[in-house]
Amino acid sequence: MNQNFNNGRLLLGALASVVVIQPVQAQNNLIFDIQIQETVTGVEIRFQTLTDESLDLREYIEGNTTVIEILGVNFDEANENSLNRSISDGLIDSVDVVRGDNSVQIRITGKENPPSVFVEDVEGALMISAFPVASTGEVDTIDLIVTANRREEDITRVSRSVTVIDRDTIQQQTALTSDFGQILGKLVPGFGPASERAFTASSLRGRGASILIDGVPLNVNNRDFDRELQTISPNAVERIEVVRGPSALYGGEATGGIINIITRRGEEDRVVSNFEVGIDAALGGLEGDSFGNFIRYGVSGKQDNVDFVVDFSRDDSGASFDAQGDRIPTIQGNDESDTYNILGKLGVQLDENQRLQLTANYFYDRRESAFIADPIVDEIPGVQKARALEVGELEFPAGGGPQLDENFLFNVSYSHQDLGGNVLNSQIYYRDNVSRTDPRDRRPRAFGIFQGNLNSQNWGGRLSLDTPINPQLRVLWGLDYDKETTSNTFNLFDPDDFDASNGRVNTLIEERILVPSYDLSSLGLLAQLQWNATENLTLNGGLRYENIDVSVGDYTTFFGDFIEGGDDSFDDFLFNIGASYRASEEITLFTNFSQGFSVPDFGIVFGFPDPGFSVGQDVDITQPQKVNEFELGVRGNWANIQASLTGFYNFSDFGSAFDFNNDTGLFDIVRAPERVYGIEGTIDAQINDLWAVGGSLSWSDGEADLGNDGNYVALSSARISPIKLTAYVQNQTTPNWTNRLQAMFIGDRTSAFNEGVDPSPINSYIVLDFISSVKIGQGTLQIGVENLLDTFYFPAYAQRTKGFSETFNSAGSGRTVSLKYSISW
Repeated sequence: MNQNFNNGRLLLGALASVVVIQPVQAQNNLIFDIQIQETVTGVEIRFQTLTDESLDLREYIEGNTTVIEILGVNFDEANENSLNRSISDGLIDSVDVVRGDNSVQIRITGKENPPSVFVEDVEGALMISAFPVASTGEVDTIDLIVTANRREEDITRVSRSVTVIDRDTIQQQTALTSDFGQILGKLVPGFGPASERAFTASSLRGRGASILIDGVPLNVNNRDFDRELQTISPNAVERIEVVRGPSALYGGEATGGIINIITRRGEEDRVVSNFEVGIDAALGGLEGDSFGNFIRYGVSGKQDNVDFVVDFSRDDSGASFDAQGDRIPTIQGNDESDTYNILGKLGVQLDENQRLQLTANYFYDRRESAFIADPIVDEIPGVQKARALEVGELEFPAGGGPQLDENFLFNVSYSHQDLGGNVLNSQIYYRDNVSRTDPRDRRPRAFGIFQGNLNSQNWGGRLSLDTPINPQLRVLWGLDYDKETTSNTFNLFDPDDFDASNGRVNTLIEERILVPSYDLSSLGLLAQLQWNATENLTLNGGLRYENIDVSVGDYTTFFGDFIEGGDDSFDDFLFNIGASYRASEEITLFTNFSQGFSVPDFGIVFGFPDPGFSVGQDVDITQPQKVNEFELGVRGNWANIQASLTGFYNFSDFGSAFDFNNDTGLFDIVRAPERVYGIEGTIDAQINDLWAVGGSLSWSDGEADLGNDGNYVALSSARISPIKLTAYVQNQTTPNWTNRLQAMFIGDRTSAFNEGVDPSPINSYIVLDFISSVKIGQGTLQIGVENLLDTFYFPAYAQRTKGFSETFNSAGSGRTVSLKYSISW
């Protein structure tokens, strides 16, 4: 189930797991009129209080029981010594209210897991809402979000659009795919449809997203590779927080939003082992080459003040086949790959306020295929589907190698929850990334037969201090620093050996610089204020100063031109302000204005400079862009229906638009005013204990004034995605068996093609998926069928890029089935 924060009872569970319960004001040391009532989503316990003092509440877990202990109170004499209520249905077993010595315990016992709780003061009464937590993942236990404002915050007070995808939802969706691009495309409004390729990233609200792992930036300024979502395996991830719309809270590049991938933590007070094994194949004909396999083992635990996670996985993916039974010759594909991921995490609770955490993650992916995209399709009249040509396993006798991605990340974080009343969070990180494309024949263009190599390293740190001014007002101060070093070289291969072997033998004849090694460093200073003006109104806003420096030495371009190196610097102030207002018990209104900041792709600036270019000169291509966005939304949360509707408009006076060049067959970057606008909506309904339905809408459009003459033309579909509709129906068929049917519809988009911006239009398609999960013994069997109806279609990316070459016109995967069995002990 999509864990958008507006979603059904999953949101209620998210709000329920309150770790620290704030004191509730009352007026005596007695509690009375205790009522226990079953609800559609769980249980409510309500009682009256008459005390002038704050109630002292404690929450802790005993087995499957969540205990709320209220200290310094007693029952009124009219109440019995204890109250007990057995629950007739659901995953909550019983509620006991027990009087102790000058205290009262509310003990809520779950059938499988300790329930989540949410405590609030409602019209002079204290109300405790309890929600079941199913081991099958029916209830989300995320109560706070950290990405939106860089502090732990009640998600209902966030004044912008946020989607949270929790661990159970990630696990559910990996029954279909381990590609985060596809998972986000199906679950996140505003995120474009997946390309089914390794080196392409979808836009978020028509712009780029800042992608993080535990706050560590993954974005590489040289955007030819776009591998950020392919640098960690889903099994290592606890949840994903997606903040839609421009933001400067984590530095540059977040002109479309932030995607923060948060890794797993150790289990509470026990050591747990997790083992998972699976297979997948193209179901149309069960082609032998399509079979893949997956294996994973993880162990996590907590002993005293130390917690740890070690997680290892290997994924050996098979070949992809379309609905016509043909092998898909995907350029830059994810198929036929060996993927390894190792996550190690160690946390030490130094005392009740201080925590030190070390995280390391290593990701390795290598793709080897005996098939290439047959270049003959470019010679055949009419539009052709990309064809697979078997040439044998590729050989690299003098250097180079198969398509590769390798990413290492190390992160040290330290937090102090009460440093003179402040909350301190800090981290230091290092990341090293190597990416290599597959060989490509681009003759007669100057590139010839080439292979791209990207080397990128970055290191940096973050420091923030959350300072309470008074109980309603807080200010977060922060400092960020990041330094990235990136280069891009091309391996050039012998055309005679390539032609004689039909593309199998790639003999390296030269390694030539395409983009020289350059440094990009950024320093950011920020202050963010949050004011809970009333019980229903929250205001927030802030300012960030961003300074970005770029430096490159003397170099010779790919085409032999000498360029003198130099330095350049850019800086700007960025502002944001927002408000959320709880208009009623069910409806919350929110509005937000925010700015994002990014520098251009210096890989293009340095790789393809204009004649006479020198670093540091005031030319249009090197200038950064500031994006401004206005957002207005409403969230509704009724007993069993949750819905949201958001509208946004963003603009930049100096954007980075794409203009198709018919002479080169490539896109030229044009710095021009541009605007993007759209609507996003979600709805989720828990019909009863067995049935849930929901869906989402994402529509956006955008234009750019390429001639700076007031005449706007459509932005490329590389930026603006067609309309996207998603829908699902989920059934709890038995207590141990869950089934889900989900669909994604991608509409037409022809405006960019009609106006000469894109080489090809995009036509609509729809894909239906099925996921089934059943508990067997101590484990769980997952069955996933992607493209259930075996629909023949072309993904939006393939439709647009076939204008370059029809070798890119790869059909989407046909019906694919996967089986996974997981067990924990």
